[in-house]
Amino acid sequence: MIGQDLPAGVTRERVAQAAARIGQAGRAAWPGVALDDAAIEARLCDRLRDDPETRLDDLHDGDLYLAFALAGGDPAAVRAFEDKLVPQIDVALRRMRLAGGTADEVKQALRFELLVPKDDGATAKIADYAGRGELAAWVRISATRKALKLIRRGDREETLDEILLDHWPASTPDPRQKHLRSQYTDQLKRAIRESFAALEVRQRNLLRQHILDELTIDDLARIYRVHRATCARWLADARADLSRGTRKRLVSGLGMGSDELESLLRFLDSDIELSISRILQAG
Repeated sequence: MIGQDLPAGVTRERVAQAAARIGQAGRAAWPGVALDDAAIEARLCDRLRDDPETRLDDLHDGDLYLAFALAGGDPAAVRAFEDKLVPQIDVALRRMRLAGGTADEVKQALRFELLVPKDDGATAKIADYAGRGELAAWVRISATRKALKLIRRGDREETLDEILLDHWPASTPDPRQKHLRSQYTDQLKRAIRESFAALEVRQRNLLRQHILDELTIDDLARIYRVHRATCARWLADARADLSRGTRKRLVSGLGMGSDELESLLRFLDSDIELSISRILQAG
């Protein structure tokens, strides 16, 4: 029930007054975003239970209104996030001078982290915004932290080939096959790495998020705001392009024709497409 377990000295009436004030400021700042005072009051009560030190009279009312609406998944609030707050993410990431498609990866990861509720029913991370400072500044800080976290994880392209190779069939006991597999593995790693780097930015991000972050197609569709079927097609195209690029580079690197490569793959009991597909299946 709303109002239960409030901190000492905080009455239901004070919370209701703060909710009305936040609602008025929020509707003025974000006229397309609809959130009634009862919903605001409920979220304020949750906030007070989590953080009894919250000062109801010293909040960024309009920003908190938008954050509450985002936590509830309001479509108009999500559009406002894209129009007003994503540019703030760009500002933070430009200062870091990130290489390649890292900035785009950070933005997509942050969208998912901030706006998508957890599988266990917990609210999206945007609900952590307490209203003490500007929401734009809070988002910029979140973007910087996410970027640093991704950078600390190291070069994602270099880890992808290891993950793919982990899904190869187990090595055969045949000494000749074992020797060739050892030689061939280095070529395959190089071919996968180069092929991955040659993909479009969106394709690389999709594969990273699907493989390394273990996001399902439904998760990715929410991040990119497209239909599930569209996201599935994008992922299938990225997988196919990675496979074709890997095969092409193997033919060139090993100095053999396509038929010879097929014979070698069969001899090694290896299948590039199967190896890749095992971890890129629709989630």
